[in-house]
Amino acid sequence: MGQSWGRLHASRTQPLVPPAEEVRQPAHGEIARLAYSHWEARGRQGGEAWEDWLRAERELRERDGR
Repeated sequence: MGQSWGRLHASRTQPLVPPAEEVRQPAHGEIARLAYSHWEARGRQGGEAWEDWLRAERELRERDGR
């Protein structure tokens, strides 16, 4: 072990993706706060809550390189 996941492994026995504990999903609260801010930016009118949620989730993943 001791190898960085950023390097390719020559061995076929090693996984090419990081272990699940290294892949962090955005927290519910993070997504909720960002989605709410999108709604506020629209003047608290219009749009769909689920669209704001999905947009926030996508933006957080992109920001963190997930």
